[in-house]
Amino acid sequence: MDAVVLKNVSKSFEGVTVLHGVDLSILPGQIHGLVGENGSGKSTLVKILGGIHTPDRGSELFLHGTPVSLPVRNSQRHGMAIIHQDLALVESMSVADNVGIATGFERRPLSPIRLRRERRIVAALSKRFGLTLDPDQLVGELSPGEQSIVAVLRALRQLGTGGSGDLIVLDEPTAALPRGESIKLLELLRTMANNGTAVLYISHRMSEVLSICDQISVLRSGRMVATRNAAESNEAEIVELMLGLALGDFYTEKHVSRNETVRLDVLALGSGGLSNVTFQAHEGEILGITGLAGMGQDEIPYVIAGGRNRSAGEIQVDGTLVDGSVRAAKRAGVQLVPGNRQRDAFWLGGTAKENLTLPFLSRFWSPWGINSSRERDFTMKQMNSYGVRPKSPLLQITKFSGGNQQKIVMARAMSQHPNVLLLHEPTQGVDAGAKKEILEVVRRAAEAGTAVVVFSSDSEEVAQVCHRVHIMRYGSIAATLSGSDVTEDRIISLCQRSLVAESGK
Repeated sequence: MDAVVLKNVSKSFEGVTVLHGVDLSILPGQIHGLVGENGSGKSTLVKILGGIHTPDRGSELFLHGTPVSLPVRNSQRHGMAIIHQDLALVESMSVADNVGIATGFERRPLSPIRLRRERRIVAALSKRFGLTLDPDQLVGELSPGEQSIVAVLRALRQLGTGGSGDLIVLDEPTAALPRGESIKLLELLRTMANNGTAVLYISHRMSEVLSICDQISVLRSGRMVATRNAAESNEAEIVELMLGLALGDFYTEKHVSRNETVRLDVLALGSGGLSNVTFQAHEGEILGITGLAGMGQDEIPYVIAGGRNRSAGEIQVDGTLVDGSVRAAKRAGVQLVPGNRQRDAFWLGGTAKENLTLPFLSRFWSPWGINSSRERDFTMKQMNSYGVRPKSPLLQITKFSGGNQQKIVMARAMSQHPNVLLLHEPTQGVDAGAKKEILEVVRRAAEAGTAVVVFSSDSEEVAQVCHRVHIMRYGSIAATLSGSDVTEDRIISLCQRSLVAESGK
């Protein structure tokens, strides 16, 4: 019997229908993927399951064959827990406190919280799933992947440790995680499913969806267009169902770059885990730097942009030495698009206009102060040019989807006419449609003469957009691919050699 069945689920907001008669079934012990572009209806469907939204009349929900009244009242009581991309953990509290707070802690009548028992519960949960989390460790000291696991343990605690009959919904759980950290979480989900828990897994990372899910359902414009067995499908088919666009049309043909003018020259760079990193990026080139998690590629863009100290080496932009400060890097025309846009790229309390124009407000200065009309016109022009939706300059930045937030960051960087554009995981956590638009911006930047350096763990993306690729291994460049050798298979093969080398130590 199905653990969860949604039938004819529809939802309208102010006369606009965002879900059109959606059907979805999830079996016990099954990991069911739900994919679609931002705006396809995924979040609305999750909020209906969580009782946040009331669906339109005629919508039905069944749990193990029993009808559940809509809207859902207390989803936990029905055996459902939802883990959002924002994990809502308290970093200053311990693992045990974060897990226990969801259920009000273990306690006796008229007595304080039973802290020892709380620790034992967390330790037992961790042991059950082969984990080694310390119940007393502060959550703020954990890696992002470990924090995601704490959120899963909290959900299991809410459901009575989780098992056959329960449903856990994960909305973009790995969006901000490196690949290595993601693997730990995916292994935990598979263990949960093997114990009978039904899992609804929402992600933009197609490789993860295909590897971890048993079935995949595709939403497009609020309609369920298909459900496929993951083992019998592939990324090309899923993307085509999401977009109505063949994957062959997804990546535009690489533009030809034969310019030998060096714009970025990095010599013997050292910093933290980096040692003797040397490379050049040419005018109009898209250079890729990749590797397995922890190999050092994630540190390089921040050292070049002045956000992290360097212990050795030189950096030159257009032949001029850059002293390692943020100010000097910006003066040389270096622009960084960071991997964690929520933490590093935005003023979260600001609007789209404020976040887009803040670095160069002097452009809009007049004798009477900021010319708001000119600033707004500029913002509208940029939002149109970069396909930002909705086109609302005064909308708070947090109200935009991840893909549209990233477009705003790209628009801001390109508005400063960079000589060197450093992109750290530029399409992380964005849907397939936004990814296509962002990569087109990257292409246009290179065509305009910018030296673009892409630091990404997405081997397919690197292979499809980059002219040359450096492979990192233990903080240094270990191999380089160029021309026809730049293929996904070759990149993966060279990255995996670090695992072989490590196992032989």
